[in-house]
Amino acid sequence: MKNYTTALMILFSFTCWLTAAGSLGQSGGNFLQISPEARGASLGGAIPAAASGASALYWNPAGILQNKKTAFIMAHTDWFMDTHLSFGGLVYKMDEQNALGLSVLHFGMDDTEITTVFEPDGSGDYYQVSDLAVGFSYTRAMSDRFTVGLTGKYIRETIWNEDADQYALDVGSLYSADFRNLRLGMSVRNLSGKLEYSGDDIDDRLNEEQALEEENNPRIERLTPGFRLPQVFNFGVAFVPVDLPTGILTVMTSVDVPSDNEERMILAAEYDLAGVAFLRGSLVSHDDTRSFALGAGVQVPYSVGKCGLDYSYSAHEYFGDVHRFSIILGI
Repeated sequence: MKNYTTALMILFSFTCWLTAAGSLGQSGGNFLQISPEARGASLGGAIPAAASGASALYWNPAGILQNKKTAFIMAHTDWFMDTHLSFGGLVYKMDEQNALGLSVLHFGMDDTEITTVFEPDGSGDYYQVSDLAVGFSYTRAMSDRFTVGLTGKYIRETIWNEDADQYALDVGSLYSADFRNLRLGMSVRNLSGKLEYSGDDIDDRLNEEQALEEENNPRIERLTPGFRLPQVFNFGVAFVPVDLPTGILTVMTSVDVPSDNEERMILAAEYDLAGVAFLRGSLVSHDDTRSFALGAGVQVPYSVGKCGLDYSYSAHEYFGDVHRFSIILGI
């Protein structure tokens, strides 16, 4: 089983590195790259080896098996320029080897008034922008140390009268060892085809260009471009470096390789005080918009389980700082 597990990890890692290669700045559906929940955001995304329960639905589906029985998460982020991101997920652990999960990610903004050349102050009509991803996850423990997870997702983007949809796949793995609670985690997110927008406004413009009967009209191709989803390969390590009398200190490091940007290195740490209070922080290198994040959390028992509340603060250079809040209920 050890050789089988090692071979799977090597094959999966090699596949992820290949699929993560892409072009700088050329992707659609970029809301899929925004960290949706507070714990992972405060750790800078260095969480593929430490993701667990309902929050792992986004980071690494292999981690959803690290759960008591049932877990539910709700999270909200006020993003840049009056946009907002909401995330919800449910995990059900069927037995010690199998778990299922359902997640919903929504990105949007308030209705915006339409302006035209003749009505620059507003026409009185409004349009909407909305992005949605719905995922279904399945995770299985291949051995007592090695777990794999899959998430199938439906993704839809809408702006005014136009929309685009596509299916995608997330793949993750998690390996644990006895030494210092060492864990290795790998994931690749958003494996898919391209997004192609369609709608009444695009159709009208296409009809106008086709009516010109120009041979090899380049404007037709520019009206129907395809956008690749942002595929992200993430490899991480988590371990407990020293024994502390008052709590558990976990150190995490990871590398992110997005298909539309340069790779990023992340170093993070989480201090667990008796399973009740948590302090978190991270540093990010090779990222021109963010450099560090901080966070905290509390976990309170109740009649049938535990309730956790997490907060994170992320410093961004150009558009301002970002605050996130998450609530997790475990049964």
